[in-house]
Amino acid sequence: MERFISIVQKFRQITITPFFIFGFLALLIFSIFFIVNTWNQSMRETEEEAMQLAMAAESGFQKSHITNLHIDRSDLEREEYGEIKDSLMDLVLQRNDIRFAYIFVQKEEKIYFLADSEPPESSDYSPPGQEYWETDEEFLRLFHQSEPILMGPTTDRWGTWMSVLVPMLDSLTNETYAVFGVDYPAESWENHAVIHSIQAGIVVFCMFLIYFAFFLVFNQNSSLRHEREKLLALDKKLRESETLFRTVFDQAPIGIAIGRNDEHGGTLNTEYGVSINPMFERITGREEAELARVNWTEITHPDDVPVDLAYFEKFKSGEIKGYEMDKRYLKPDGSVAWVHMMIAPLNLASNPKYNHICLIEDITVRKDMEKALFDNERSKAVLLDNLPGMAYRCKTTRDWTMVFISQGCFQLTGYQTEQLLNNNELSFSELIVPEYRELLWEEWSRVLDLKEQFKSEYEIITAAGEKKWVLEIGQGVYGSDGMIEALEGIIIDITESKRNLLQIQYMNDHDSMTDLYNRRYFEEVKHLMDRESCLPLSIIVGDINGVRLINDAFGIEEGDRIIQETARIFRSCCRDGDVLARTGGDEFCMLLPNTEHYEVNETLKKIESCCEEYNLTLKDKAKSINLSIGYGTKQNLDESIQSAEKEAEESMHKRKLLERSSYHSAIVSSIMATLYERSQETEEHAKRLACISKLIGEKMHLPKKSLDEIELFAMLHDIGKIGIDDRVLNKPGKLSEEEWVIMKKHPEIGYRIAMATTELQPIAEYVLTHHERWDGKGYPQGLTQESIPLISRILAVVDAFDAMTENRVYRKAMARDFALEEIRRNTGTQFDPDIVKIFSSVIESFS
Repeated sequence: MERFISIVQKFRQITITPFFIFGFLALLIFSIFFIVNTWNQSMRETEEEAMQLAMAAESGFQKSHITNLHIDRSDLEREEYGEIKDSLMDLVLQRNDIRFAYIFVQKEEKIYFLADSEPPESSDYSPPGQEYWETDEEFLRLFHQSEPILMGPTTDRWGTWMSVLVPMLDSLTNETYAVFGVDYPAESWENHAVIHSIQAGIVVFCMFLIYFAFFLVFNQNSSLRHEREKLLALDKKLRESETLFRTVFDQAPIGIAIGRNDEHGGTLNTEYGVSINPMFERITGREEAELARVNWTEITHPDDVPVDLAYFEKFKSGEIKGYEMDKRYLKPDGSVAWVHMMIAPLNLASNPKYNHICLIEDITVRKDMEKALFDNERSKAVLLDNLPGMAYRCKTTRDWTMVFISQGCFQLTGYQTEQLLNNNELSFSELIVPEYRELLWEEWSRVLDLKEQFKSEYEIITAAGEKKWVLEIGQGVYGSDGMIEALEGIIIDITESKRNLLQIQYMNDHDSMTDLYNRRYFEEVKHLMDRESCLPLSIIVGDINGVRLINDAFGIEEGDRIIQETARIFRSCCRDGDVLARTGGDEFCMLLPNTEHYEVNETLKKIESCCEEYNLTLKDKAKSINLSIGYGTKQNLDESIQSAEKEAEESMHKRKLLERSSYHSAIVSSIMATLYERSQETEEHAKRLACISKLIGEKMHLPKKSLDEIELFAMLHDIGKIGIDDRVLNKPGKLSEEEWVIMKKHPEIGYRIAMATTELQPIAEYVLTHHERWDGKGYPQGLTQESIPLISRILAVVDAFDAMTENRVYRKAMARDFALEEIRRNTGTQFDPDIVKIFSSVIESFS
């Protein structure tokens, strides 16, 4: 305590001069800058470490594992989800400073959890598919950028965090398909910076002490110059020097000890007043009294003692004047302190037995960093050896002489690394397919001149003679003089992805139903062929007539079959060099380069002939192929390809207008013939309905147009039954509930068939409503009374009567009187009362 008071009194004697103030302010400014810079640098290190860790962790996830998940709770049973979950949990367990790790995906402008690092029993656990409510615009923008970002501090329902978010990019499209993130507690984010700033503060404090000590000495020296005649001044100077020495000795950032040489190899001085400073005690973990009782060999790591002792023996004998080395001290708690030690001679006239000084600097942190670096290099080597491809380092020669190759070489090329290293048996250049070698050399030369990254796809030939597609990514290694020294990179097998890409391209260019080219590809090729070398360039446009009618009558499957058969016919008429595409639902286009008008006509005849041959093989003529085809030709380069295409379409449409009516009528006739063959309905039944319904219409004084519609409607009212399964249509017994649901669809099927044919459109509504009832209990619309078309109401009565008076598979015909009585009994419920009256009179007169 007295010494401290003495030191304070000495500092009070410092004369405040402008030079002192200037130096003090300069030191103060430097100290502030030093502490602030230390803080900023530490924060940057913290951020960089967090970013690098997040990017390294993100690179470990496979895209296929993520894109295969459904983003809902069904993922919990999937293996991919388990692997992702384990990786996230391992990351959090290995890093105590990370609280959460997770992967987000975006769907319909919302953010959902794909997986997180919390165990399912945790209250903070987020199952796959859970929406992340705290998202904002900045977070959504992550799915449209490629660079990772550091966000924070941000607060959500789990706490306040510093978050590192890394977009997960598709290597082919460079699009973000997910975001990987890690959360650090905000309260511990600045711990690293705080520790380093405190250390910087200690250094600053020592600097100020040294600064004050300097001025203290300066003032003392000035005082001594004025009082040099006096002996007391010399004594004062000595005491001040001792104080300064003690201050520096005690506050020095390195350990200092004064020792002596003896037969035991050297001990530390405990008698001399300045033998061991506090930093020495702090580094070794032992107090001065304990150090005085032990020999330095007892507290040195056993592995370091032989080297240290050998140096020390040479030092004692005078062979060397001093030495320095890195060694380890054993602390009482069993831990190790790495130090850089320097031994130098010390000659003290007052106490000659203490003849060396030991200076030690704590380098434990540096050694830990060196070990971490070593471990990192070792891990890197292990990583390189286990990469899915081949990492390499080679010379900048045309044969790419390899000086390093990872263990992935054998799996990629079929050759052992020893065979390729330094071109022992063959050079890597010999593995490259010859057509790529010069191209690759030129590309490498270009990127090296620009100091850019190299990236290229090419083929190699493996030891088994198999060709593989590979992706090479590399860069030049430059010396301090800027000259290229070597090439480094990685070569990855992309054969499978290349094959998949070609398959995707094929699917992108082709129609899935017919396997022909699609409209998109046709448009691309059309513009590519629009050049002089392809003239004359002809275009054929073909359209299948009646596909919609076929779909309505026989089902979409039958329509698709006709489209496929038409595609087969077109393909059989294609020449080498022609391009055939399905450009619409029932439309086909063909490009014929170097083809004159007369040659196109020959192709059209061939197509029509093939259609006729196909139609002759059909029993059901309703399912025949009927095409309307037109063509146009571009003769000169100054003509527009669009004008030739328009000419072809107009020609096709003219043919379609000429053929449409007759073709649709033929299909309808074929449909009715097929219906009569398949069902219990007969043409005679239809004729009877037409006759009686027309008589009722005449009684009701309907116009000629309505009478014609009645007759046509009576013949075709059940045309929709063509779309009903034979097992339901011809079932001898009572229909089940499910079968009735199927049977009740035939008015709607018939309506669609009628609407697809211009001649039948006037009766389409009658076909749709001919099973409606007067009381609204009919189908399919449940219409009542006058809301049911009059002609439909007429046929409902006549059809019911004829059905009762004709024999059926499941019953015999009813007598006309009984049938007429049944009709009258259902008057006002099933039938229109007025029509029943007229019908009764017609039947009685008809009898």
